[in-house]
Amino acid sequence: MGSVGTHVTETVIAFTLLVLGTYVLKKRGLLRQEDAPLFARLLTQAVLPATIFYQLWTHRLSGDSLVPILVIFLVGIAALALSWAAGTALGFDRPSVGALMIVSSFGSSALIGYPIIQYAFTDDPTALARGVVISELGVGLPIFILCPAVAMFFGDSFRETGGIRRLTRDYFFSPIFISVIMGFGLSHVDFPADTPLVATLQEALKMVQGALVVVSAVILGLQLRFLPMRGFGKLIVVSIVIQMLFQPWFCDHAAAWMNVGAQNRQILILVSAMPAAILGPVFASRYKCAADVATLLTFTHIVISPAIVPVMFGLLK
Repeated sequence: MGSVGTHVTETVIAFTLLVLGTYVLKKRGLLRQEDAPLFARLLTQAVLPATIFYQLWTHRLSGDSLVPILVIFLVGIAALALSWAAGTALGFDRPSVGALMIVSSFGSSALIGYPIIQYAFTDDPTALARGVVISELGVGLPIFILCPAVAMFFGDSFRETGGIRRLTRDYFFSPIFISVIMGFGLSHVDFPADTPLVATLQEALKMVQGALVVVSAVILGLQLRFLPMRGFGKLIVVSIVIQMLFQPWFCDHAAAWMNVGAQNRQILILVSAMPAAILGPVFASRYKCAADVATLLTFTHIVISPAIVPVMFGLLK
């Protein structure tokens, strides 16, 4: 558990420095908060679709991953419903409920989860590959598909665009959804990976993927505002309890009930205990769904994750 805690801390500190560095640049006038929608469009229209396409193309779904993928997907759906019920019961406005749902449902598996899996299972190099497939299809894919839909429905874009029919059309023709379909399709086509064309294309997509964390950190830094705790304390507590405590606990029990193997069960616990996904504030900003709330919640999750993730893994594994 010590090595897990160390590498969580290192990853969190590095990402926090990127966010705070952007925040300082904003305060000095080199960047503006009004630039956040531009970066959000860049991410959702170019960087994120390229990342989705690359990940789904290069990580073909295997039979032994189906049950773990189903487990973590169902846990995320349960968290989505629970966060909606909690936000509604506490009387938060519609965009804040949407932001709470986005932040509390599917975690940041790629930013923090992959390094943790790699160091938690140093004796088994295949564990990371399984973790990537489980994470990308059980966590990443729902983020790409469900979180934009939630942000659209609960955000101001829902009223501005004329309702559900327009948003549905926009969503199914969006670069994100198209990249999901194309990635799944090409993953079942056997291209020779060593041919110059395929190798060059995959390398280019991998380079674009490398910009995902940096652009996301810039967006968080531009949107970050240190708001008074009044009114936000309950949101922070509810989101942390659902995302980082309820999800790994529920995931552990669901995995045991569905007879998931010991190592996949440990991977599920790690992935489900991750802090909020950094793409949540991006979608909230893109579709005007309380972006400041989503940013504050996500940043809080990431900062406290070194204290929570190792403890949950140690208790449940």
